[in-house]
Amino acid sequence: MHDTDFLQDLLVVYAFGAGVVYLFHRLRQPPIVGFLVTGIIVGPYGLSLIAEASTVHVLAEIGVMLLLFSLGLEFSLKKLLKLRLVALGTGSMQVLSTVGAVMLLGIALQIPLSQGIFLGFLVALSSTAVVLKMLLERGEMDSVQGRVSLGILLFQDFCIVPMLVVIPLLNSQTSIWMPLAYALVRATVVIALVLMVARYLFPALLLRVTATRSKELFVITSIIMFLGTAWMTSLAGLSLAVGSFLAGLILSESEYSQQIFSEIRPFRDSLNSLFFISIGMLVNPGFLWTHPGPVILLIVSILIGKFLLVTVPILLTGLPVQIALLVGMRLAQIGEFSFVLLEFGSGLNLITSDWYQLILTAAVGTMMVTPVIFILSQSLAGKPLILRWGSLVGQGKVLRELETASHTLHDHVIICGFGVSGRNVARVLKLHRIRYLAMELNSEIISRERASGEPIYFGDCNDVEILTHAGIQEARVIVFAISDPFTIPRAVRLARQLNPDLTILARTKYVAETERLLELGATEVVSEEFEATIELVTCILGAYNLPRDLVAKEIRSIRESAYGLFRLARSTVPRLRLSSEIDVFMETVEVTRDSPICKRSIEEVRVRQVWGVSILGILRDKDTVNNPGPEELIVEGDRLILSGTREQLSRARKHLLGLPD
Repeated sequence: MHDTDFLQDLLVVYAFGAGVVYLFHRLRQPPIVGFLVTGIIVGPYGLSLIAEASTVHVLAEIGVMLLLFSLGLEFSLKKLLKLRLVALGTGSMQVLSTVGAVMLLGIALQIPLSQGIFLGFLVALSSTAVVLKMLLERGEMDSVQGRVSLGILLFQDFCIVPMLVVIPLLNSQTSIWMPLAYALVRATVVIALVLMVARYLFPALLLRVTATRSKELFVITSIIMFLGTAWMTSLAGLSLAVGSFLAGLILSESEYSQQIFSEIRPFRDSLNSLFFISIGMLVNPGFLWTHPGPVILLIVSILIGKFLLVTVPILLTGLPVQIALLVGMRLAQIGEFSFVLLEFGSGLNLITSDWYQLILTAAVGTMMVTPVIFILSQSLAGKPLILRWGSLVGQGKVLRELETASHTLHDHVIICGFGVSGRNVARVLKLHRIRYLAMELNSEIISRERASGEPIYFGDCNDVEILTHAGIQEARVIVFAISDPFTIPRAVRLARQLNPDLTILARTKYVAETERLLELGATEVVSEEFEATIELVTCILGAYNLPRDLVAKEIRSIRESAYGLFRLARSTVPRLRLSSEIDVFMETVEVTRDSPICKRSIEEVRVRQVWGVSILGILRDKDTVNNPGPEELIVEGDRLILSGTREQLSRARKHLLGLPD
């Protein structure tokens, strides 16, 4: 009967979980919030549908161990070092300042020091799962705000281990500093021994296991390593959670890490959901009903406080105000690992039941409003007041550098972003002796590239002052070699406003974004999604040894079908600048039924002889007539591509459309 009750509990938990998560997905809420709400519904404060809650909690604890194990597998020391300026600099400032602020506030409210430190740990962590999911959905992972968010989240995740070491010491009745020092030394020795043993034992063991080509043996061996490391560290006085993280970290740098992660991920996801559901079971909705003031006040205080404690360190690193605002607002919630710490500290009686309910309810509330905050952050960061404020804060030196660099430049190229794309553009420009100036927000890239002689400067391409001092009015081309759906549209519109004759080249992830960027003023838009498709088609056709000219024909067809629709919709083509002295302007004119040139040949129209304008081509339905002959008949719906000077095009356009002079 007991087994039947347990299976019934699992069925109820997962059935409700599936329904609630689906509903929350439609409401654009993260799955974690859905699991927490599921726990509230099925738990003792809800419908009381769970008979064996203790068994669910045991499975949930295994889920936490798997969560930390997979975090260790995903955690890359190389990635942390790559983002060291943000992760170690901004991340450390944010965590320490948050813990310190909460501790001082606790002292002011006469809360014991140990409890104040513990509450600081809980508030300092943000939700990696929620924030990264939102960034991925919005295509912002490669943006500046995405990289800064990732760096801070990585550091926060790394802090979980020392926090788990420190928390048991906070329950001590005596001074915690000597026990803390002893515990840190002991933890360091244990971790070093485990890492040394595992570094030589695990790879050799996995090598022999993989040689058997048995997937089952590989999975079992990975689980043994995971549980064995956790057990060994627990014998040394550390928690199972710390041991689980260490096991993952040990295997993260091995060639088997990705395979292990893919094998344990289904178990992790299913048991993690139980953990969050079990946390939800502990939430008492009646507490919110009887204490709405303290809960709402705490939620607002956490959101505002963390926003400030994240934003200020980012501003101190020299990043633009817009980036600081975006990241500060988006990392203002309490994270999923705070629930791990909350459960751990609750078991050590570090927190009263009322504080437990208050923190738990507030944490769920901050996570639920995060999707709304993402939307508000984008709207707020784009406000003219914020943009003007950003242009005044800490940019005096930047503006002077840019003005000095662009003073001698004329007819140059401005490269925004100096990643792989930006560097490749610069290499080709340098090869052909075309002058350029690059702008970047990553100070590490700037330092490295300046040392190699590149004309690169710190600058935000969304800033009027920055673009003006970069000489945008005198530039021929600006290249947005960044992949940020939030930044590029505003930057394209701004660049077109500052220089109507500028050639604007933009990069975007998706073909669907191309039309909008063209409407905002981009001359050409390159879609990563589309170019990747072309590369794949080229490789496939090449693998079948098709003739090169046939491959080229297919590629042209794909380009015309994808980009042609957007280009046909544009009524005006920007100038063709042959040199700094010679400009040829082009314009597209659509022939209507009432046009005086309708149903007449090009020879009869005599646009070249009368107005000095040439007809370069005709867009007719889905066909294109290149270099049409004098006998070509012009019909209704044709779009004539004309070239000439501004004055010639203006006069010709009025006549061709039958407009008064």
